[in-house]
Amino acid sequence: MISESKTKSANYLRIVSILKALLADGTISQSEYIRAKQYYQKLTGADIVIVD
Repeated sequence: MISESKTKSANYLRIVSILKALLADGTISQSEYIRAKQYYQKLTGADIVIVD
């Protein structure tokens, strides 16, 4: 059985991977990436930290 905190972290990791792809494509800037990453961490309630 998958716990709720693991699901939150998995969702957050998926969002961060999409944000990284957008950053690599030049669709978003570095500051937008950092801001969105912080926003989605709070929104999902993920308890992990992504170090770039």
